[in-house]
Amino acid sequence: MSNITIQNVELTIDDFNHRVSDKLIAPLVFIILMLIIGIPGNAVVLIIYWRKYTKSVYRTIVWNLAVVDFSFCMIGIPFNINRVTQYYSFPAEWICVTFIVVTMTFLAYSSNLILLLSVCRFRKICMPLKSQFTNKNIKYWVLVCFVIGFGCAAPQIFIPKFEAINLGHNLTGHTCAISLRNPSIYSVAYTYCAVTLFSSYTLALIVLYSLIGWKVYRQSRKQMGESSSSHNAISSKATKVALTISIVFAISYLPVWSIESVGKHLHEEKLDIATFSFLKIVERLFIVNHVANPFIYAIFDNRFRQHFKRLVSFKWKPSESSGGETSGVSLPMDSVCRTTKGSIDTLDSMSTLDDLRNNSDLQERNNKNEGKQKSGQSLESTNEPMNTEDKDETNAEMIEMKQI
Repeated sequence: MSNITIQNVELTIDDFNHRVSDKLIAPLVFIILMLIIGIPGNAVVLIIYWRKYTKSVYRTIVWNLAVVDFSFCMIGIPFNINRVTQYYSFPAEWICVTFIVVTMTFLAYSSNLILLLSVCRFRKICMPLKSQFTNKNIKYWVLVCFVIGFGCAAPQIFIPKFEAINLGHNLTGHTCAISLRNPSIYSVAYTYCAVTLFSSYTLALIVLYSLIGWKVYRQSRKQMGESSSSHNAISSKATKVALTISIVFAISYLPVWSIESVGKHLHEEKLDIATFSFLKIVERLFIVNHVANPFIYAIFDNRFRQHFKRLVSFKWKPSESSGGETSGVSLPMDSVCRTTKGSIDTLDSMSTLDDLRNNSDLQERNNKNEGKQKSGQSLESTNEPMNTEDKDETNAEMIEMKQI
């Protein structure tokens, strides 16, 4: 440990870490709170969307977004805690570079998925007769989002943020900073490119949802009656979720890139505790983007809320679990027939061929058993009769398969 003795008092890097620790209490509490909320929250999303939602374009994007958010909470947040607790004594440059590249990949990949989700909703609502994303090709688009995300983060390998700080008394501290005090020309160029890209994404989201909002408004003027409202409920839910995720994305990243642009003009050592703490919290507001999504789903998606309640109350039954393509719930044929009738004509290109075959099989089975139902013979589930919640859940699954 670097040290020097002045007037019989030995100063070390740890002493300077201790001096700044009071200023970092609030940021540290904020980051730990995000960690406590983010890990279980995103884990719940992963479980519910994988096991209880029908395979669809919307579900694929949301599930991959949850994977990114969960990974960030497991890797990125502890990394930021280490940044704070070892403010002037970050261990090594290679650790700083590695974690920054990984974290930036998560951030860029997440941003790309949000834009992809918005484009999907735009084409679904504003261009319904055009070719749509399908369960097959959406996997490739998700892969493209990851490749672009890594490409955006890769320059950080050559523009590290491991910075030497002259603390005086012949001591030099080392920080793994978000905003550098003395950035190089390449670091400045990268920051401005990132700000430009973020601004472009934000502008694209504003344009897309403005067009979606106008289209929905025009449709709402034309469509009257309860049936129209019910028919569009699932699609409206998905659009509200996508819109809210986009708003949170823009709000959480705007302060970060603003500070990145002006960080070199700030003199941290001259800031009081309140200002310094506020600055460090604002620098890390982007963490909210990776923690907020479970709350968004809980607010706008009633099915997600119901599944969450059943999950935390240990009411999930083995027969309700599935590999992800179907809900795994056994259902009487009469509950399916009301939902699937005419579905062959209304299923859009976003449904898989398996979905079409399944619907055909369901209709054929329904016709064969129609006589039995009229004679008073009730069809039994493979495991047990369905309750009202299961019927509602199944109907929602079938509607989602057609509309999302």
